[in-house]
Parts: sequence; structure tokens; C-alpha cells
Amino acid sequence: MTGNTVYEFLDFWLIWAFRTSDNPYVGFAIGLFWICLVTTIIGELCIAGVYFINKKHFAELNHNMVSHHNLSIKALGVKDKVSWKACNSIANEAFGKNFFSHIALFASSLWIVPFVIGWMSYRFGEVDFIVPVVGAVGPAFVFIPVYILFRYLFSKAKPWIPVFKVIQRKIKENEGEEDMLSYSDLARKTDKPQADTPVPESS
Repeated sequence: MTGNTVYEFLDFWLIWAFRTSDNPYVGFAIGLFWICLVTTIIGELCIAGVYFINKKHFAELNHNMVSHHNLSIKALGVKDKVSWKACNSIANEAFGKNFFSHIALFASSLWIVPFVIGWMSYRFGEVDFIVPVVGAVGPAFVFIPVYILFRYLFSKAKPWIPVFKVIQRKIKENEGEEDMLSYSDLARKTDKPQADTPVPESS
């Protein structure tokens, strides 16, 4: 399958939005909103798919990070420096693994972006988009910042979107209900009896 064949296939699903208004600026704004929406939803569903395929792995990473962090907080509360240092070391290692695994997870949502940029170049490659100060730019220059902004706003709206609300609930259920403690929690527990010194779990 050639690149043009892919773009011709995408054309059917994307170009209609740019033709919804006789005003070219309004039509382009509507079209840009549409392709950002499509790209974001497909990307977010890809993240969910990859996550649930590997849900045991992500649950284990999150459990190790949260549980050992909480043990380090509790050890600090009873002034056990040895246990705090051991638990904190394991928690930091788990945090690093969890962080980079989520970076990789997010990257799985970006595979469609090059296709959309390619399609925009296919459709609007001969159009000069004039940006103040910068001058004439290509369609990718317009799409990328709008897509980043749209993706950010969409992440804030996800808790109120039914499908993604369910996905977030399933992720929380998979990763357990234990909340991560903070150092400020120690101040609220100063009047409570000290618990036994926690023993760090094996990684």
C-alpha cells in the first residue's frame, strides 16, 4: 500500500469537516478540531488497549512504588533511618520504572500523528499558512501546537467522558486502592501511638 493510498483512505474520513463552512477560515478551524479529536480519541484508546494487555505489569509497578514509598514514610515517622533508607531506595527504583513505562505507554498513542500530518501535507501542501512574525509555514506547524493543546484539554475532560471515565475506574481498580502518603501526613499523626517499625519488602 503506497502513501497516497493511505492518504486517499483518510481523505474520506477527514476532509468533510473542512467543507462544512463556505468561509475557508471557519471551515479550516472546524476541520482542525475534527482531526485533533479523531487523533486524540484513537490515541487514548490505544493507550487503554496497551495498558490492559499489560495490566498485571503496570499493577505490579504501581504497587511496588506506592507500598515502598508508604513504608518509607512510616519508617521516617518512627525515626527508623535504616528502614527509611531501604524502603526509599526501593520506592525510587520503582518510581523510575513506573515513570518510563508510562512514557512508553503514551508513545503508543502517537503512531497516528505522522499519518495525519502526512495527510495534511497531501491535502494542503501547496497552501501557505501565514503566521505573524514567522511568516509562511506548512500544515504541520499549524497542526502540532493545536494538537498538543487539544490533548491537554482532553486529558482534563476525561473524568467526565463516559467511556474514558470507565477506563480510569478500571485502571484504578487494577492498581489497587492504596493511596500514596505524603510527608505532611506525618504531622497529622504525631499524637497517635507509634506503629511497629516497617520491614521493607523484597523488590
